[in-house]
This record gives sequence, structure tokens and C-alpha cells, in this order.
Amino acid sequence: MARERYPGERRGLSLFLEDLRPAAARLCGTDSILVHAIRRALRSGDLGHLRHALRIFNHLPRAQRGQLSAACVTHRQEPRPAAHELLERYRHRAPKPFVSFESAGQAAPERPALVSLTHELLPASAVRVMVSPGTLPRVAADDLRRIADQIEGDRRLLSERYWRRRGDQRPEEPAQTPSSSS
Repeated sequence: MARERYPGERRGLSLFLEDLRPAAARLCGTDSILVHAIRRALRSGDLGHLRHALRIFNHLPRAQRGQLSAACVTHRQEPRPAAHELLERYRHRAPKPFVSFESAGQAAPERPALVSLTHELLPASAVRVMVSPGTLPRVAADDLRRIADQIEGDRRLLSERYWRRRGDQRPEEPAQTPSSSS
């Protein structure tokens, strides 16, 4: 069995080939040698097969490699539903109150998330996390940790009574975190 030339070689090649496979199937055809080599490499996980698939990719003409590389970086977006379809789906739902924690998605540990009570037409669930696609995983995880710390620091944020008492404020208006208000 082949040994890795550098730490993480197998993982790196696997990730690259996973991203390359749909683009290669689309641009080269599903029966191409490259797609076959990628499929075999990903199925077996064998370092020799992973390197072989990369070698095939590297021997393609420069223009074709460029097209495939660009297609890997600019993944095709999932088709978005039309606004009228979403509105029709939401029309039958009752507004549910949610405590919303919003963060800009920047590495700024000194800035707490904005906390507000909002009403949404989403199916009820105890906890819902929405992260914009393209957000760096590290930034999202750090923001979630900060939000968890905010909740642990002031458990009133999830209390219905707390939000009822704040009734003088419009429900959609962001609230100061209780620990930061005087």
C-alpha cells in the first residue's frame, strides 16, 4: 500500500476529486476515462487510484483543465424556488414566535449577536440554525459558540415572560442583550 507523501494527501485528493467529479461528468461526459478514474478512486480510497485520477486530470489540455478547475470553484447553485411558490407554501402556516440571534458572520468575538423576538412562517422547531452558504465553517462555529455563551450567560433570552415584558418594543425591533443594557 502506498504511503502519503505529505500529511493529509489522501484527504486532499479525495476532496478535490469529489468536487471535480460532477464538473468532469458534465464537461467530459459520464463515460470519460477521467470520470471512471475518479469514481474508482473515490470508491476504493486507495492512494494509488487517487493519484492516478489526478494524473489523468493533469494530462488534460490546459484549456480543459482550466474549465474543470473553474467549474469546481463555481459550483452550480441549487435552483431557487419562485417567490410565488414559497408564498403559497407559507400562506397556510401560522406565524410562530422565535428568539432570533443574528451575527454578521465575521470573526469578531467582542460583538455579541443581535437578539430579537420575531415571528416567522417556519415549521415549529425548538432550535433552528440557518447559515448563509459560503460562510466559512470556522466563522459559523465560532458564532454558534458565542451565541451559546450568550444564552448560558442570560437564560432569560429564551423566556416567553421576558419577551412579553418587553412588549413596549416592537416585536421585529432588535433588542439589546439584557447583560449589555443598563
